[in-house]
Amino acid sequence: MSFLTEHPGKAVWVLGAVLVTLAQLPLLSVYYILKRPNPKWTVRQALMNHLMRGFLYHTAVVKVKTPLRLDPGSEGERFVEMPPVEDVHVRGILDDETIRPVSTGGTWYPAPPPKDCKSKVILHVHGGGYAIGEGRAADAAYAGRTLTENTAPYALFVQYRLASNNEGRFPGALQDALSAYAYLLGQGHKASNIVISGDSAGGHIALSLLRYLSTENVDLPPPRALLLWSAAIDLEAAKDPSTINRSAYYDTDYLVGNFVSWGATKFSEGLDLSDSTLRAYVKQLGYGFRAVSPIWMCAGSLEIFEPESLRMGEELQQMGSVVQTHTIPNAPHDVLFVGNILGFEREAVEAAKLAHRFIEEVA
Repeated sequence: MSFLTEHPGKAVWVLGAVLVTLAQLPLLSVYYILKRPNPKWTVRQALMNHLMRGFLYHTAVVKVKTPLRLDPGSEGERFVEMPPVEDVHVRGILDDETIRPVSTGGTWYPAPPPKDCKSKVILHVHGGGYAIGEGRAADAAYAGRTLTENTAPYALFVQYRLASNNEGRFPGALQDALSAYAYLLGQGHKASNIVISGDSAGGHIALSLLRYLSTENVDLPPPRALLLWSAAIDLEAAKDPSTINRSAYYDTDYLVGNFVSWGATKFSEGLDLSDSTLRAYVKQLGYGFRAVSPIWMCAGSLEIFEPESLRMGEELQQMGSVVQTHTIPNAPHDVLFVGNILGFEREAVEAAKLAHRFIEEVA
């Protein structure tokens, strides 16, 4: 273990990072008044983009652990424990000898739906680079509110296994997403009312779930639609930090190589990527498929993942999938999840409303 990933080294690094950042704030503020990565950004947007990148960088240095609990905690009745998906639905790439389906949790926004709910429900998979996050209110309240006020009235955020934790490699998170989908069906929600959604790494999981439902002979009905928000697509390439750090969009995004590489490397640890079926779930690019549900893909015009998101959309369309893409002008990565922090609240709401229109008019 590295000194920086254990106490007291971890605490010393974090304290130093905080002190250095506080000392830099006045100078950074003045600098961004004079010059910003994108001239259309406000000083706040430029400053918060810089601070967010620093947060992710230091998070990866000390290898922050996110404990995943199955007790309700402060979420109370909004938190549900979901049983593992039945073995009959675990086939092919999901049928791993070591990583097996387990009980997982989820948080409802804004509240659990009524028993006889006939409304549309979003099954959302949160972002965090496969390394951090849990979908509870502490980190996902803004995204939950944005989706339920503008896209569909209810959303269940899945607490999936993280690659940064023990036994969190592929296909753990995908098994958890499948368990959550089966749970909603078992609760009486019609598949035609369920919209799968995912942001960033959660978008990678959500796309993988639709790939699984589309290509495996699984006795589960297809969801109404898939929504992808700044989805991470190619996790094979993401293992190399330079993929992020040398991107033409690096200055206008807050993603940083060591953070993305950390999660991507742990996610695919020990996998034989010479197996093309397995590689399709890791890389995605170059492995288009005909989706059983229409797909809406959203990305910021200034984010690192935007080019590969557009390429993935084209590949899916070439295979006969129904795909609609939306680019948010002048936006960095994943404003659905952190728009309130970065200063892109209006853009996040507008995108969520467009997603609602897609569900109603196209799906």
